[in-house]
Amino acid sequence: MTADRSPSPPPAVLAAGGVFLPAEVCERLWRILRDHLTARLRDGGQVRPEIADALAVLRAAALAHLSAYGHLTRTSADIGTSSAPAPPLVTTAELAARLGVSERHARRLAHAEGITPAARGSWTAEDAAALAAHRRR
Repeated sequence: MTADRSPSPPPAVLAAGGVFLPAEVCERLWRILRDHLTARLRDGGQVRPEIADALAVLRAAALAHLSAYGHLTRTSADIGTSSAPAPPLVTTAELAARLGVSERHARRLAHAEGITPAARGSWTAEDAAALAAHRRR
């Protein structure tokens, strides 16, 4: 170790009653194991409770390490609630009426501007207003 370098993390260590893993590897290992167990559950398999508990501890260690080093930029405050009001929607017929064209042509104009439907046959009111303003120009 030199004066300008931080010490390298210790290697994984097998100790009586458990294993020590460096914090840097917890996140990568957790993701791999999570994906494997998710696929296993999807295929009808089961996960033993002690394995699920170990995975939860690994996840907690990974998140603690990432947040301590500023790698987590999103917080729970960034996640909207499921009860958040949905944006107002406009049907394709209403969009076509605003543009003065057929529904098919309204869909083509929206696609040409890179606007995608919010749901089948529905557009956000904001996108509809922007498309109408662009069309008037």
